[in-house]
Amino acid sequence: MDIDLLAPGALADPQALFGELRQLQPVVWSDRHKAWIITTYTDVVEGFRDRDALSSDRLTPLEHRLSTERREVLALTFEVLRGWMTFHDMPRHAVLRDPVRSAFTPKRIDLLRAKTETIVAGLLDHLDALGEFDLKGEFAFPLPAVVIAEMLGIPASDREQFKSWSRKLAAIVFGESRQADQAGVAAEGAAEFVDYFRWLIGQRTAAPADDLVSALIAARHRADQPGLTDMEVIGACTLLLFAGHETTSNFIANAVLALLRHPDQAALFAARGDLTAAAIEELLRFDGPVKVMVRTVATDHERGGQQLTSGQIVYLGVLAANHDPAAFPGPAELDLQRPAGKPNVAFGQGAHFCLGHALARLEASVALRALFARFPALQLTTDRLSWDPLILTRSLTSLPVRVA
Repeated sequence: MDIDLLAPGALADPQALFGELRQLQPVVWSDRHKAWIITTYTDVVEGFRDRDALSSDRLTPLEHRLSTERREVLALTFEVLRGWMTFHDMPRHAVLRDPVRSAFTPKRIDLLRAKTETIVAGLLDHLDALGEFDLKGEFAFPLPAVVIAEMLGIPASDREQFKSWSRKLAAIVFGESRQADQAGVAAEGAAEFVDYFRWLIGQRTAAPADDLVSALIAARHRADQPGLTDMEVIGACTLLLFAGHETTSNFIANAVLALLRHPDQAALFAARGDLTAAAIEELLRFDGPVKVMVRTVATDHERGGQQLTSGQIVYLGVLAANHDPAAFPGPAELDLQRPAGKPNVAFGQGAHFCLGHALARLEASVALRALFARFPALQLTTDRLSWDPLILTRSLTSLPVRVA
């Protein structure tokens, strides 16, 4: 089928496209993307948990598909990305994940609440002075970027440059397949990350601090953990900085948009502080930051009535699963009081369940509570919104609003 996840209609309303595909069959092949797309809740969850038939290693098949020239251009980029736990199966996944895990314990996350509240208050003061602004660029983006940068120990003066580096790397990571000179752009971002983190690792090796980079370096000397190479430390830092603000930024922006388009639910959210946790889960389900997560077929097998062949790409439709009426009655409705039922899969499932999920939930909770308390009459300035041409993520280009 000529399924185009980057068509204007699919970018604006991916739920509609996924709904059409789900009615056809749970697993469909896209000739355009050369990938299987899975759209039902049950099949997506099974896909996350089936570590024998579906692999998280999508770098190796991608590398094999590239020409020799493009592989040479992307050599450093692939070296960085191999340090990302998300691109590995067990047991290598655990080796890369375990040194980072200690930074995301409930106790450590809770300690970040006061810091997050302070950052949010400062951003809101800035927005109040502007009156009319791009909420994504001025609020949703800087908040998680500052939080994760502080966890890593990155000086405030260095943080702005990461915005352009992340965008360049997104050309590969998020499947921005229509961007011109995709390989060259991604290679630039990777090289800039490597140069910076090599410098920072040198600084922290000479003078350790109470930050995540120092912790990753120290983990090399622990008897109970395999040490990470310099490039693996760089990969881990790049992943945390990249994923730690890109996806959370998109979620905050999407959540604000959903509430502004459903004023009854926005009013309910503002009036009921006890609904915060449930509201975050419903907003993640309704329009979370991820559309699909990628797997590679490890062994030939049947799935959803289709025969999958080793080496093929599989898109686990996270957003589609979260709108499957078999799992969530009335999925197109935003209902902050939705009865408890199946958990959403916005952060994945199984061994690759997002390590930063608690931090993302904390940041979104603090941000949304403070935003709607400070600006109860916040308004969109246009309904003509645009979405970044990305296959994997649900990312607004901007969110123009005014303080009414």
